[in-house]
Amino acid sequence: MENKKILIIWDVMIDKYTYWIVKRLNPEWPNPLLNVTNEEYRLWWSANVAANVASLNDKSYLIWLVWNDDNANILNKICKNKDIIFNWIEIDNYKTILKQRFIETTYNQQLLRVDYEDTEINEKIINEMNKNILNIVNEISPDIIVISDYNKWIINNILIKELKKIWEEKNIILLADAKPKNYELFKDFFLIKPNFKEFKEMIWKNIKNNDKDVEKYWIEFVRKMNVNLVITRWAKWASLITKEWKYYHIKTEAQKIFDVSWAWDTFIATIAYALWKWYNLINAVKLWNKASWIVIEKVWTAIVEKNELFI
Repeated sequence: MENKKILIIWDVMIDKYTYWIVKRLNPEWPNPLLNVTNEEYRLWWSANVAANVASLNDKSYLIWLVWNDDNANILNKICKNKDIIFNWIEIDNYKTILKQRFIETTYNQQLLRVDYEDTEINEKIINEMNKNILNIVNEISPDIIVISDYNKWIINNILIKELKKIWEEKNIILLADAKPKNYELFKDFFLIKPNFKEFKEMIWKNIKNNDKDVEKYWIEFVRKMNVNLVITRWAKWASLITKEWKYYHIKTEAQKIFDVSWAWDTFIATIAYALWKWYNLINAVKLWNKASWIVIEKVWTAIVEKNELFI
């Protein structure tokens, strides 16, 4: 069991936090002057999933694209500090994605976000990326692959088909944090995890966030997709239906909710860890639930620590 490997694929970026206070107004223009007090870098998107896995599992593997720029070196350094083995694919003229957030320190409020990201990706880059990812997957030979879909250009039919071939040959567990645009590509995966809004879009129904409405449509969805399905439902938290149509509704235990943005990364990371530890699916989801309510009581990009989860 100790030799099992968890691999995370898909969009990786750096979250840069610039903290500031206001001491005076700008004499050149009637607006406040931001006095920067501190800056820090954190992992976001799939890198945050990898950080959560590594926090629980001691080590995780991550694949993504970078350019040979300063941000790539920053990303690699953070990954090393988090016990993430980062297998980067270097692409010419492709910016390593960074999102900078300007945070007011008194109330921890975000004033502004600045994105450094390329949006135009050509077919040559996609083909090169597919080839490199598949080579790395075969080299690492993971037991569990987590695909975190953030609705970017990365998801493509060719790559998913090839990953399914590897799954069939090597009996890999495939998990996906799925978005509506691409969800049908994840047919026959072990599990997919949309949130409630995304589930509504997948089934093309404007249902209400209650157990009755969810139960009305999820069996048909599971039958069509041949997957175990978890729907995260915000304050109601999570519902699970298995391929055998056994279902469970799991309530949150969180006392305070500061930010749910990062809970989904913790959610998919914890299920990977739990399956690595041979949990059955319902107990894995319960462990997910506990990990997620720990994280939503934290501010900004956060991970769950093993000593928080097992106390």
